[in-house]
Amino acid sequence: MIRAVLIALFFVSFSFAQTYYMNVKTKDGTQTFAIPNIDKVYFVNVKPDDIKDLEKLQNALKTFSLLQNYPNPFNPSTTIEYTLPNSGNVELKIFDINGKLVRTLENSFKETGYHKTVWDSKNEAGQTVSSGAYIYQVRTGATAISKKMIFIK
Repeated sequence: MIRAVLIALFFVSFSFAQTYYMNVKTKDGTQTFAIPNIDKVYFVNVKPDDIKDLEKLQNALKTFSLLQNYPNPFNPSTTIEYTLPNSGNVELKIFDINGKLVRTLENSFKETGYHKTVWDSKNEAGQTVSSGAYIYQVRTGATAISKKMIFIK
């Protein structure tokens, strides 16, 4: 994992593939790191103006979030990414547009942090689904987040 020492400002940006990146100004200049590759961040010489950026980063890491799948539309597979503020049981399910369960991709204990799963466009019986809109949902505890995706044959 990458260890970075922050000297000044940083900000989170987004790429088309929905991977989060952090631009870090270090002793050696500004560098860009994919957030899933960052293990620890140490803050030194933080100026009063930088505190609001530190708070934004800490809040982002403590948020349960579900990112848009990519690619979307997709064929034959798509990647689903999510972040967990706390460890716990996670369910990741795919539903058709009518709300019928198509497939359960995850139903297990997950640690705090970033996770990703690939859906191969198959149902529980192992058959490729029909073209159309699908809903994917991540649930942990009493919280669930859903998003829409499109499968095209």
